Amino acid sequence: MNFSNELIDEFKKAKGIKTDSEVAEMLPEMNKGNLSKIRKGTENRHLNETQAIYIAHECNLSVDWVLVQLAEETAKSEEAKNAWHNLAKKLNKSVSAAILALIVIFGGLNQNSEPNALGV
Repeated sequence: MNFSNELIDEFKKAKGIKTDSEVAEMLPEMNKGNLSKIRKGTENRHLNETQAIYIAHECNLSVDWVLVQLAEETAKSEEAKNAWHNLAKKLNKSVSAAILALIVIFGGLNQNSEPNALGV
């Protein structure tokens, strides 16, 4: 399955949507025919940047990550696909590190805010 399809599925799940027809009505610059072509993988159809950004915002996904994944999917040459793939891996690592740092920081704050045995 390609990234556009995965992103559409994520959007359906996040919004509780059952049909692709509903998705086509909600996404900017989308119609049922184009969505069907994306789903079938015909004519090299993919989500466009506007649609991908819309889904990223609606699903609380990183816009940077979504656009890099979309660029990898739509790249014409193997060299470009590989470059986008490597950038996506680097982006995933930095996002993971940032999330871990936040967990450590907020976890530490939470532990420090609880009273100790002396009530302090």
